Amino acid sequence: MLRMTGVMKMRLRHAARGRTDGLSLVELMVALAIIAALLVAAIPLLQGYQASRNLDLGAQQLTAALRAAADRARTEHYLTLVFFTTASGTYTVQTLSPTGGAVANRCAIPVAGTWSTVETDQLPSGLAVTSASFPSDELLFTCQGMPDDNTGTPYAADQTIVIANSAGSRTIAVRVSGEVACLVAANGSPCTY
Repeated sequence: MLRMTGVMKMRLRHAARGRTDGLSLVELMVALAIIAALLVAAIPLLQGYQASRNLDLGAQQLTAALRAAADRARTEHYLTLVFFTTASGTYTVQTLSPTGGAVANRCAIPVAGTWSTVETDQLPSGLAVTSASFPSDELLFTCQGMPDDNTGTPYAADQTIVIANSAGSRTIAVRVSGEVACLVAANGSPCTY
């Protein structure tokens, strides 16, 4: 003898009413309305996640670019300048081509020569440089990879660049030693990636 399961009983009831397998139009509309409501609720969460991700990505990108600029200055023995365009969130890394090409002049400050662009990049969408502690939005690394105030005087205090978007802000600190670190907030904990 064959035992009937719950599913089989339900199918028999539906068949007795003249109904075949499938969904009615009302059931389908209810399912679509539930899916639409879930999507509408999820969109702000996804936008917040994207802003948070862009902030972390921008902090990583800028930290890496500043470390590379300090390393380039130290290893190639050239003055290296990082110039920020705060409104657009772009930055440019340049090295000095000394006047007359003299190797002895590569590290001379005040600078005599022309700057050659090594890299130009933009922070992720929605990010902007909101403040920088150094003048003219320019950070100069000496041939020893140390930050300098463009007059031949090394900075006596750490220099900072703050990037921000709707998810918050990150502070990139350039230590007087040339070390570059990302902080969640000024004098705060290190960024976690």
